[in-house]
Amino acid sequence: MTPFHRLLAFAFLPAVLVFLPGCHKASAPSGPQYIMLIYNGGNCEQNGGSGIVDVYANQPVIYQGATAQLEFQINFARCPLTADNCPVNSPNGTSVNVGLPLASAAGSTFMYSSMKIDNQPCNGAQSMGLRVLSGP
Repeated sequence: MTPFHRLLAFAFLPAVLVFLPGCHKASAPSGPQYIMLIYNGGNCEQNGGSGIVDVYANQPVIYQGATAQLEFQINFARCPLTADNCPVNSPNGTSVNVGLPLASAAGSTFMYSSMKIDNQPCNGAQSMGLRVLSGP
């Protein structure tokens, strides 16, 4: 590599490092956030785990059982949804679209106080909940 090419490469490198991170802008998902509920011998899961599910403030939330016949009820310690959507209740096991989280919920985590699937209480429901992200 000639000295001129080395100089050109070193001059170009800072420009790439400065502008490259700005090229990628994260965006919130455009579709709803589905939360799949599973009863596993007393230990319940949401989306395959027993933790927090992230949802964007402008993203609809849809709760559903693993199978259509699983009834479920979720109670929040503090509800991030409109009052008519808390608790989340599906006595016949159909999906429940609870809509968008409240605007005031952005930036906070909302834990469940209890959860039942097929009328069976879930162990550890208090370790699960929703984190409402304000968006990128």
